[in-house]
Amino acid sequence: MSVIGADRLSKAYPVYSRPRQRMADLLLGRSPRELFWALRDVSFAVASGSVLGVIGDNGAGKSTLLQVVAGILRPTAGHLDVRGRIGALMELGAGFNPEFTGRENLRMAGAILGLSDRDLRERLPEIIEFAELGEFIDRPVRTYSSGMYVRLAFSLATCIDPDVLVIDEVLAVGDQYFQKKCVDRIQGFRRAGKTILFCSHNLYLIKELCDHCLWLRGGEVAAYGETGQVSDAYASYVRKRLARPVGSPSSSARPDAPAWISDVFLVGEDGARKHHFLTGEVMGVRIYFVTTTPDFPVHVGVHIIRNDNVECFATSTHFTKAELTRRGQRGAVTLYFPALPLLSGVYQVSVILLDEHGLHPYDLRWPDCEFSVTNPGRESGFCHMEHEWLSTEPEP
Repeated sequence: MSVIGADRLSKAYPVYSRPRQRMADLLLGRSPRELFWALRDVSFAVASGSVLGVIGDNGAGKSTLLQVVAGILRPTAGHLDVRGRIGALMELGAGFNPEFTGRENLRMAGAILGLSDRDLRERLPEIIEFAELGEFIDRPVRTYSSGMYVRLAFSLATCIDPDVLVIDEVLAVGDQYFQKKCVDRIQGFRRAGKTILFCSHNLYLIKELCDHCLWLRGGEVAAYGETGQVSDAYASYVRKRLARPVGSPSSSARPDAPAWISDVFLVGEDGARKHHFLTGEVMGVRIYFVTTTPDFPVHVGVHIIRNDNVECFATSTHFTKAELTRRGQRGAVTLYFPALPLLSGVYQVSVILLDEHGLHPYDLRWPDCEFSVTNPGRESGFCHMEHEWLSTEPEP
């Protein structure tokens, strides 16, 4: 059963060029002429005991979505159904009075959240103990550091025993020790069957904590589904944006070149064309070329580049004196990877046709074909290195 269900959820804000325009619309009862859609047609569902990660660039609508789910904002359109009590950990210090002490703020916030005096008295020691603020609990909140704000807010949000916990990107502010306590408590919430909405730029935490993932881009859903696939797609999108543009696939062969590349494509273990692979699968780069005279001596080089222009691997037939299959003026060779070591990402293949010494280029296809890789494991980086963990005696 879904504890959180959103159907075409949208949130718009009126945009005014001048304050008088806003006043005129209010007095005349007119609708605003221009709207900014922070969210548009966002749909998802979160089951009991599940954690949904929310990712995206700054300004993508993540905080707006969490505030709508938490009841801080009302949606402009669409339907939202949330079952049970909500605990929200949003902006630092939200709802705290800086002149009140930490203890006074806890009492006030607990009352706003609907806790009775008896419940508050019973839970207050646990909240204070978890926050570990020491004597600062009785000092004004304006004297707190950002990390202290997080301790107080997280302790309150989680100790009221909510059915739904909404966490915005605030854990990154706390110290390592308290972050560990927070992650442990979140895991405890999962085991207790609670539902969590977790927003973070830390993709490692997203992968470790979340069952599903929602990627927002420009207020709309860019991807929604299994955490590994969505977070990998977002990471690839970020890398591609940061990369230098390489242009469209092209060939550098001159009209009078004695040799040129005629075709390049990728194949799987069965020899069929393929564009998506799993880490550890067989992958082949098949290259066809043509020469102006039979048996004209050539070598073939291959570059594999990630979509942020990081070169992952490069080799050439002249390195290993590999044999090329020749039939008259036509030739072919396949570069096989028996266990593809690349991890999740989008990659491009570039092929170069060289002279018999491997020095002079006759033709360069850059980039020639694109492929994607999905890693079923949790390793990070861009390649899988064969490894083994060995039990080792500690130092005396």
